[in-house]
Amino acid sequence: MSTKSTGFVERFKQPEYTGENRCTPCTIVNVLIAVVGSAAVGVVATPLVGVPVFGACLAAIYFRGYLVPGTPTLTKRYFPDWFLKYFDKHEHDQPEISEEDREPEEVLADAGAVEPCAEVEDLCLSESFRADWYDRMESINADETEKAELSAVLDVDEDELEFDEHQEALVAKFDGRRLGQWESRAALLADVAAARILEDGYSDWDRLTVTNQSRVLSGLRIFLDTCPDCGGDIAMEQDTVESCCRTMDVVAVSCSECDARLLEVEHDQ
Repeated sequence: MSTKSTGFVERFKQPEYTGENRCTPCTIVNVLIAVVGSAAVGVVATPLVGVPVFGACLAAIYFRGYLVPGTPTLTKRYFPDWFLKYFDKHEHDQPEISEEDREPEEVLADAGAVEPCAEVEDLCLSESFRADWYDRMESINADETEKAELSAVLDVDEDELEFDEHQEALVAKFDGRRLGQWESRAALLADVAAARILEDGYSDWDRLTVTNQSRVLSGLRIFLDTCPDCGGDIAMEQDTVESCCRTMDVVAVSCSECDARLLEVEHDQ
C-alpha cells in the first residue's frame, strides 16, 4: 500500500470507536443495517450492485466503528443497560470471584495491614504497615522501578514485560497475554509496593488466588491518604464516565494534585 493510500486510511479511521474501543452492540446494529440496505439495493438494482455496496459498508464499519452517524450515542440512549453491560469491556475487566476467595478486609486484618481505628468505628492502616508501604512506594517512584517490581511479583522476565498505555490507564502484557490493568501509574505503584510487602511478611499470601490478591490490593488503595505518584491529597467523589458502550455512575478515588485515578467502581457495586 502506498504512503498516500496509508495516509488516507489513517485519516478515515476513528480510533475512539475501533480496536479495543469498538462497541460490540454498535457494530452488530450497523452490520444488520448494512445487510438490509445492501439487500434492498440488490433488489432495486441488481445483486451485482448490492455486493460491492455491502463491502463498502463493512469497510466503513471496520475503519470508523459505525456506518450510521451518531450510532454510539443512540445505542447508549435506547439500548437497555443490562444488554450494554454484557458487552461492556469495563464490566468484563472485573474478575470472577470464587466461593473460596476471602474478603479483602479479612485478609488485610489477618496480615496486620489494617486494624480498628482509634477514634471512629472503622478500619485504618496499622502504623507499621503504613510506614513500610509508603517507604516502598516512595522508593519505587523515585527509582522508577515499577516494571522490575511487577515482574518480580508476577514471576516473569522483566525484558518481556510490556506496558500498553490507554490514556492514563496501564495494561501489563507478557508474551501477548494481558496480565493486569491499573487505572494509573499511581495505582500500579500502590499495588506493587503492597504486594512485595505482603509477599515477604504474610505467610498466607501465596495461598490466595491471583484474583483474590488483586481484590485485596485494589481494596487497600482506599486507605491511601497521599498520592503514590505526585504526593498530593486523595479525594473521593461520584463521577460519570463513558465506556465503549454506555454511560455509568462510578465512585472514584483520585489524586487531587495530579488527577491520577486510583480506584473506580460502579456506584451500584
